[in-house]
Amino acid sequence: MATVFKPRSRARSKKGKATSGSHLHEYLHGPLFIPVHEANPLTGHLGPLIMGHEASGTVMAVGEGVSDVLAGQRVAIEPVIRKPGDDDHYNLGAAFYGLMAHGFLAETAVVPKSAVHILPDRVSLQAGALTEPMAVAWHAAVRTGLVPGQAGLVFGGGPIGLGTAMSLRARGIDRILVVEPSASRREIIGKLGLDTVDPGADDFQARVADFSTEGVHAAVDAAGVSDAVTAGIRALAPQGQLVVVAAHLAPVPVDTNQLLMAERSITGSMGYHNDFPEVLRQLDAGAFALDGWVQTIPFEQLVTEGFDRLSSGQGVKILVEVGAE
Repeated sequence: MATVFKPRSRARSKKGKATSGSHLHEYLHGPLFIPVHEANPLTGHLGPLIMGHEASGTVMAVGEGVSDVLAGQRVAIEPVIRKPGDDDHYNLGAAFYGLMAHGFLAETAVVPKSAVHILPDRVSLQAGALTEPMAVAWHAAVRTGLVPGQAGLVFGGGPIGLGTAMSLRARGIDRILVVEPSASRREIIGKLGLDTVDPGADDFQARVADFSTEGVHAAVDAAGVSDAVTAGIRALAPQGQLVVVAAHLAPVPVDTNQLLMAERSITGSMGYHNDFPEVLRQLDAGAFALDGWVQTIPFEQLVTEGFDRLSSGQGVKILVEVGAE
């Protein structure tokens, strides 16, 4: 029941691609999730591995019993290794290709048929490689519970924050403010038709207050920094909710009285759960603008033009072509 494919973006394909924020953290601060001290209980992997978990590609061959996926089809890969018998919560306690098992920065990869999502004709391999991070963002947007007419605040203008803002917009939310310290990223965000604010500006608090005088109904921490949690809680309206989608490298102090007195809440958003089909529909409909913040580099430039540029604050999303023909 397996499918062999050549990955493409942030992983790879017959023309492949791969890399992500998670991998940047592993490169700069790891090992964080890569099992180097004891084997991952789900995959059995121990030690160094091939990274890459955001992938699109071209199917090379299919295993026995697979009839609804054909060689030559273009696909996006959902890189979750599911805990057996727990499909209702498969995003919780799961393992991921590229972090807990060999991933898609490779010539070819073999995945179960359940991981394969066929790309619509109008969705390119480049866009297909973004299905995984956009699914993370879409899941976070859903977790906010925001409905049209309500206001949302997104901390972080990286791929997940930007994807969350676009996902909220696709879900009919038109009052969105993105908090991002990088001037170059704020420029990109503005060109995508989204409002943005610098958290380091003297009038930051006033800008947020003017954005929604009653407080925002939901805020999303896609920044992974303590200040985003603190400011996010402060900006919430009574009974508002902070959704944490970013991983933090250290524990974050929280003033629980700010939650108690206004019945605010904090919830997590882990990966995605059956979100790939909807994200592919949104990509097919053109709901996610990709111009201006996504670029592609060859595999040979992964470190210099990929990790090094991202770590210095340059670029937003960099896809890696792993074997273009």
